[in-house]
Amino acid sequence: MKTIFILCLFLSVSLFAKIQTTYLVVDGIGQTKTAAIKNALIEAINQTQGIKITSKREYLKVINETGSLSVGESRHSISISEKSKKLITEATRGFIKNYSIVNSSKNSNTWNVKLKIKTLKYKTPGFNPNKRRKIAIIPLEYKRNYSVLSKTESGKVISKRLTQSLVSKITQSRKFTVLDRENSKYYEDEKNFILSGNSGKNELLKLGQRLGVDYLLVGQILNFSIKDRTEHNNIGVPEKSQLMCNATISYRILAMATQQIKWSETVSREFMIVPNQNSIEALLENVNHKITDVILSNILENIYPLKIVLVTPSSVIVNQGGKSISKGTIFKVYKKAKRLVDPYTKEFLGYEEIKVGEIVITKVDPKVSYARVKYGKVLKNMILRRVKSDVNNKFHSEGEGLSDVKIKENGGVVLPF
Repeated sequence: MKTIFILCLFLSVSLFAKIQTTYLVVDGIGQTKTAAIKNALIEAINQTQGIKITSKREYLKVINETGSLSVGESRHSISISEKSKKLITEATRGFIKNYSIVNSSKNSNTWNVKLKIKTLKYKTPGFNPNKRRKIAIIPLEYKRNYSVLSKTESGKVISKRLTQSLVSKITQSRKFTVLDRENSKYYEDEKNFILSGNSGKNELLKLGQRLGVDYLLVGQILNFSIKDRTEHNNIGVPEKSQLMCNATISYRILAMATQQIKWSETVSREFMIVPNQNSIEALLENVNHKITDVILSNILENIYPLKIVLVTPSSVIVNQGGKSISKGTIFKVYKKAKRLVDPYTKEFLGYEEIKVGEIVITKVDPKVSYARVKYGKVLKNMILRRVKSDVNNKFHSEGEGLSDVKIKENGGVVLPF
């Protein structure tokens, strides 16, 4: 009774429609042929959005009222009465449009039947979220307070700002489907509105569509401070004042199903802040941008390294845009060489990378960036590694687990999880 699969998915109502027709094939098992058919219908209803609209008890009542199912003796002549079809269609508010019995068989005292169900399904607009790895960013753990320009700033506020910046950066990278786990209250409010009956019937199909994550990003703000640092000359006279930020962030990417750590890193960063901010809020925004830029860069470089998608006579096009990449950024360009395997564990370590040149970003669009070649010969599918050229920054990070990221022969990246 549990064997269910999508037979086909087709027939959009119109070019911009979000409601599609789906066919399900459902197996039912019972001591009698009628019982097997009823069980298959119950299972089919459980797979539709209808089960989330009315109570299961009502469905069972409706199916029990179809006890006079017209069941033929021939294996392929089984049918359901029109009255039964009408009752079930009404009970599911039209979400089950049609159904038929494909075949039946008897083994010892058990009957097996196969139903073909025609039902409706809501299609999420835009890019299919299931084509990307799904991740949720959990708010960073924090200390009670942090020092910002000799004042104490709430750790909760610092965490909220950093987490939101990280959510924005990872979302704009377009490499993950980012799921929200902080605003469930608003989802529940919208769900209650849909169930109230004040919305259109097809709105009910949106229920039960929430996705589960593949990964969780969790972390801690171990250290965060912004200080006014004054430099003195050789005789001890104050000569130069600079705003400096010092931050240490520890984070992990966990596989949701197993809680296995797939990537772990501690990022320590000290950098100068241009002291022309209009407010503390603007200052923190600038700081958060720099910190999360480093985290995102490290995640993508080790899981989804940037690649060249097209080379034209006038420019090189890179598969990344938005706020995660900046005009003027320099990248080293590498081609793949020999496959690398750990001699002890036989684990695949990736490929040898041979540097062939450098490019510099000249234009950033929301989804792609454009660059010019500084030197070398670059080609489509070559890998890019960011050049850390900011002399004002002292950067250190400790990572682990790099060895289980695979790069396919055709240039694609294969995650081992």
